[in-house]
Amino acid sequence: MPSHDLDLKLLRYFVAVVDERSFTAASFELHLSQPALSQAIQRLEAAVGSRLIERDSRRGPESFSLTTAGEVLYEEARSLLAGASRALNRVERAGGSRKKRTLQVGFSTSTPRALTDAAVRLGAEVDDVDVVLGHVPWDEEREQLLQGKVDLLFMQLADGSEIADVELYPLGEGARVAILPRSHALAGRASISLADLENEPILDASSDRDFWIANPRPGYPMPPIVGPPARTVEEMMALVSAGRGMAITSAAVADNHGSSGLAFVTIVDLEPVTFALARMRGDHRAHVVDFARLIEKGVG
Repeated sequence: MPSHDLDLKLLRYFVAVVDERSFTAASFELHLSQPALSQAIQRLEAAVGSRLIERDSRRGPESFSLTTAGEVLYEEARSLLAGASRALNRVERAGGSRKKRTLQVGFSTSTPRALTDAAVRLGAEVDDVDVVLGHVPWDEEREQLLQGKVDLLFMQLADGSEIADVELYPLGEGARVAILPRSHALAGRASISLADLENEPILDASSDRDFWIANPRPGYPMPPIVGPPARTVEEMMALVSAGRGMAITSAAVADNHGSSGLAFVTIVDLEPVTFALARMRGDHRAHVVDFARLIEKGVG
């Protein structure tokens, strides 16, 4: 008979095996021996009363597939682990004897300084909240919000973007600009159009890909796309500087990270980027919701 008490550690092991598609890789990631990991999966199967993983030795020692029960548990386990992580992160910030609650506000290298300035300034006006700014890498934004590592997060998005389970508070727009080596023929222009970039290789984007490589380009062929995608602003600028290709980013990046070796030129015929504050839709804590609205009102 299945147990109604699930061990989160066993769920974490199971998710790691599925994510890595390999017991060997998962055991290395988890710092466990392979026999110990296999035994843990067996204990989880006993706890839920169902087979979760079917090995297929004919296709190789690492080959396996999920059963129907395994597929269901995988999706539920990811949600449970995210919820547990979110709860622990929030409790840690709310704990102790402090009268003020810590409000973690995430920002990225693309966040306009006016927004982080506003968060600090408005936070100083709220008596029972300490606003703490924390830098969040591009590829961790959604995950840190989901896990509760940040309560609110400044983001830049394509106009009209929506994120499942996330409430967005629009804060304004900014132009999109081309990043070019200072020696490039277009670097001295005040502005350019997509037609000027017709034959310019462009660095690939890791998120909102079509928006950041301007695909499609009606009336113009798509230029070569250079990979792999840059994970940080620093990587993007280093690749452009090295002549790997040009890139499209927001004017906020130009303001925050101007470089003498690079030129940032406004692209006049691209729709702007939207800046927004993000909150998990299920997070109804009054101080989080109130501060999100305060930012929206104070910036808008």
